[in-house]
Amino acid sequence: MKKNNLILSLKKVASIFTVLLIVFSIGSFFPNPYIKYKLRLKAETFYTNWANDLGLNEPAFEYTNDKQFVEAVRKCIDWVNFETPRYERVPGEMIVAQAVLESGWGTSRFALEGNNLFGIRTYDKKVPHMLLEGKTKWQGWGVRIFPTKCQGVKFFVELLNNHSAYEEFRDVRRRMILWDQPLDPKKLVRTLKNYSTTDDYAERVIFIIDKIRKQEVKSTEVEIETKEDSHVIPPTKPKEIK
Repeated sequence: MKKNNLILSLKKVASIFTVLLIVFSIGSFFPNPYIKYKLRLKAETFYTNWANDLGLNEPAFEYTNDKQFVEAVRKCIDWVNFETPRYERVPGEMIVAQAVLESGWGTSRFALEGNNLFGIRTYDKKVPHMLLEGKTKWQGWGVRIFPTKCQGVKFFVELLNNHSAYEEFRDVRRRMILWDQPLDPKKLVRTLKNYSTTDDYAERVIFIIDKIRKQEVKSTEVEIETKEDSHVIPPTKPKEIK
């Protein structure tokens, strides 16, 4: 009797071991998305640290028209992305469109005098800032001043990556990366509900994304219509973001 029980126990152990071996083998040859994500995360962190150690020079931000402005923002994005892990990157089309919308193609006072393309505020009086036109006293916040426009782009990416108001953005982006999906700027911009007080802010950004895409399809030289074209930017500009 004891011998029979021992045989049964051994068979059960063998069966469990076989199942575990099969699961391990499947996991080794066909790892689940989360495992793949973690492996990529480690590899990209190593690459990012290596890139940061190189200390690449920040690109110049020069423009005299809308086409050059878009290209200048893209150069900043490439510079920021080189030092940013893929899982912390923000779609370039989204960054460009928001910069266009918030700065009026780089022509706003905050862009020209403060290198602020996104209307980013500061609530710390000690941080370099500008006041709204017509204001002479601190009102509890100011529009942040950056050393360069590319530094402003870098700060904007860090803001989306770290501020608690944009947790939904990070969650949606994480799922896209986890399932090997391309980062969809239109879906991601819809998560920025706390970025602007304007109800249709996401639609305005998407409108500009589509506008630039269409212009690039028409011409290999990216002949983007100038700010005088009333169809490029919706007539009502969103309020300054918080």
